[in-house]
Amino acid sequence: MKATPVTRDSWRFLNPFWRVDRVMRSSLRPDECRLKLKKAPTSITGIARLWFGGGDAAFYRGGAGAMKAGSLLETHVRIDVAQAAAGGSELTLRFSWGIGSSLLLVGIIAAGAVLFGLAVAALSTSRSWHPIYGAGLLAILVPVLLMGALRAEAPGAMDELWEFVAKQVGGRA
Repeated sequence: MKATPVTRDSWRFLNPFWRVDRVMRSSLRPDECRLKLKKAPTSITGIARLWFGGGDAAFYRGGAGAMKAGSLLETHVRIDVAQAAAGGSELTLRFSWGIGSSLLLVGIIAAGAVLFGLAVAALSTSRSWHPIYGAGLLAILVPVLLMGALRAEAPGAMDELWEFVAKQVGGRA
């Protein structure tokens, strides 16, 4: 019932627009799967529902360890349910950060690069050191550290979301 493990050294998570597609099978009919996903108890599981996630259902990992920004910068899963050829259902699970989070991260990267450039330009034309130049030089590290810290949680979040969906629909790989 476990998803294929994703190693922490996977470089794909450095891409702000990453996504991973996985297929799950269930013996339930597609309409039963959709109903179970719609009625899934999310308040006690650490998984929260995305209301505008697309597909037949969408969730993100929330809970105690999640940032208070809701689904922002959390791993999402979008679920599309279809009739399987051999009976039952085939669920396509698309894991990603979501487009809003990806665009926010690109904005943070751009801001860090601009601040770094401004600090280098100011430092090259000035004869004295000012602490704000150091802050500008360090601004290039903020997006890198933020992405690294948040991406380090992506493999665990994917497994948690996979397990949650599998539990709801009796799914298997």
